[in-house]
Amino acid sequence: MLPIKSRIFSFIAFCACSPPLETATPENTLQQFLGALSQGERGKAWQMLSSDTQMFLADKVAAVSENASGLISATPANMVFMPKLVQPVLGKTELVEADEKTALLRVVTSQKSTLLTMKKEAGQWKLALNLGVPHE
Repeated sequence: MLPIKSRIFSFIAFCACSPPLETATPENTLQQFLGALSQGERGKAWQMLSSDTQMFLADKVAAVSENASGLISATPANMVFMPKLVQPVLGKTELVEADEKTALLRVVTSQKSTLLTMKKEAGQWKLALNLGVPHE
């Protein structure tokens, strides 16, 4: 067993190397999501969507793929996050309101201003993009 000073030093070193708990904010999550998209990391971006958004989009993509007799990919992340020629420039992200489960962000891009909802699932902030979209 290590002497007490060594254990204390090890604990301090571990804490110093660990990321701060507050880095997982809705604003930071949105930045990471956009960063993943800009780097072409579709799977990582997909994981940053809320579970109900993932189910909603997977259903829509499956329907499109089925209607196209499988000629269109049924992989939701590839279909949803198709590369764009022009990526909007993120100007500002502002927390409008938040509680323990949801947060509302005002996002200003080079093209417009919009509100996005974030949901907390299993301690992680996720984008909820399907809110207000009718489910057929």
